[in-house]
Amino acid sequence: MVRRGDTYSSVIAWLKILLPLVALMLLSTLFLLPRQGEPVNRLPYAEGVDPGDATREQIVAPHYAGTTAKGDQLTLTANSAEPLDGTLARVRAHGLDARLDMVDGSQITLSADQALVDDGEKSADLEGRVHIVSSTGYVMDTERMLTALDRIDAETLAPVSGSGPAGTFTAGKLTIRPEENGQDVQLLFTGGVNLIYDPQDP
Repeated sequence: MVRRGDTYSSVIAWLKILLPLVALMLLSTLFLLPRQGEPVNRLPYAEGVDPGDATREQIVAPHYAGTTAKGDQLTLTANSAEPLDGTLARVRAHGLDARLDMVDGSQITLSADQALVDDGEKSADLEGRVHIVSSTGYVMDTERMLTALDRIDAETLAPVSGSGPAGTFTAGKLTIRPEENGQDVQLLFTGGVNLIYDPQDP
């Protein structure tokens, strides 16, 4: 015969196990069920953008970073970006800033009004007041520039003008690529280079 005290103790012991489980189930239900009137697939949109217009969906302050096989580092940031074709594989970035840190210690920074960044093609097409600054002393401007995202390989698609250690210049094209030895990065000007020689004081 089971005593009354033993039955009471058994019930209390089971309640100590069941009650926390029930409470846990209730809490998990609160997190899993959406609030009334709030869609489950709600996405954050930039301020001032109509969430109902999918073509105007924006990403605020996007960031991209990559490293080449040689160890050169590429960093891209922007004020905002708009996904194209309904995916993040191609985005149009606004207020783009890019930095190339080469293994040889040199650095090149780029800025542009906007850029089409294609992750599938591993490329960025910079447009509108593209500003280029090299740690070797060159400051240049162009209207359009195409750069790779997985290696050091860039070229302007419009004439370039600027200044450097030897003076001011204009050129039909600027190419940024590693030298044949694969170590140092060179700036190659082609397409009718015009230099006004004005060397800096030593």
